[in-house]
Amino acid sequence: MHTSLKQNFDIFKQKLDADIKEIPQVFQAKYLSGLDGLRAISITFVVLAHSLLGKAWDNYFPGSIGVDIFFVISGFLITTLLLKEKIRNGKVSLKKFYVRRILRIFPVAYLYLFCLLILTYIFHLDTTLRMFLIAGLYLRNFPIQQGGNWQTAHFWSLAVEEQFYLLFPFILVRSIKKYLFLVLPILITLPFIIIVGQLSFHAFNYQIIGKFILSFTYLLGWGTSSILIGSVTSILIFKRIINVDDRQPYFLSLIVFVVAICFHITGVLNWNALIYIFPTLISYVIVLNLKGANFFSLILNHPILIKVGKLSYSIYIWQQLFTLSQPWKGYFKYSDSLLLNGIALLAVSYTSYTFFESKFLNLKGKFRTI
Repeated sequence: MHTSLKQNFDIFKQKLDADIKEIPQVFQAKYLSGLDGLRAISITFVVLAHSLLGKAWDNYFPGSIGVDIFFVISGFLITTLLLKEKIRNGKVSLKKFYVRRILRIFPVAYLYLFCLLILTYIFHLDTTLRMFLIAGLYLRNFPIQQGGNWQTAHFWSLAVEEQFYLLFPFILVRSIKKYLFLVLPILITLPFIIIVGQLSFHAFNYQIIGKFILSFTYLLGWGTSSILIGSVTSILIFKRIINVDDRQPYFLSLIVFVVAICFHITGVLNWNALIYIFPTLISYVIVLNLKGANFFSLILNHPILIKVGKLSYSIYIWQQLFTLSQPWKGYFKYSDSLLLNGIALLAVSYTSYTFFESKFLNLKGKFRTI
């Protein structure tokens, strides 16, 4: 038994230390099966959570489920694309990488803020210049704002992603070993970092030291851990430590996904355990669906879910206007109708994607490297 464990550990270490020389078969295709479907489910959770806040069913639709899935997908996909480029081209153009990210994320985000500025003037919203700046500079996840504002609150997740892009890709494309040497200790010590950050914030009575420590906590936790787990999953596939096999129980992927959702909804796990277990299970679901050969993959690859998945970023940006606290609420009959606001959200998101974002996505294609 001891010998077997040692042999398995030695094999694991050997694969982990080995250089990546080729792209795994499952990553050869440009389109990765299941990801758009998972995005569609994620954005559904977010919209339902924000629409049902304060209502009887809100406990069954925590928005953090959707956002966490988005984070895992982001870490997994970005890492996969960067490693594919490095293997295929011998190097990674970080300049083109950042241009692609800017063209995907910035245009509709700033269009939203511009529209919010107009709505603030028309409906006398409480969105201050400070809040616009914090959102526009992607600092919404840091505890630097005084008071909250619903219309810009969702920019916290965009801030987490942008801050991840500023640091981790630099290390990843230069040395996977150094990347793992940085990432794995962060994941291991994250619960301790979060606890210290929270205690320090209160111990220093909200003064500058406490805010600095808590800001460091916000940088590494509340989303970054999910991105990193998705990222590490991709690396483990490239290193052949995780083998993507289409010989799997037909319903396994769906069962794992349902278990992950139940863990999140029921609260049977404490938060420090959940930040590991939930994104790890979602990463496993991604792996199981890469070959699209199970029951859940049939659902995820349904044309409607794929279409919603492609619109998911647009929906995420605009949904804040149409869910809990609509700017026009109370100005006319049925102004807070879930059905009418839901239809309006889909219409605005589709219009935004088709006639605005698509222009930048086409431009983004000119900076594609693989």
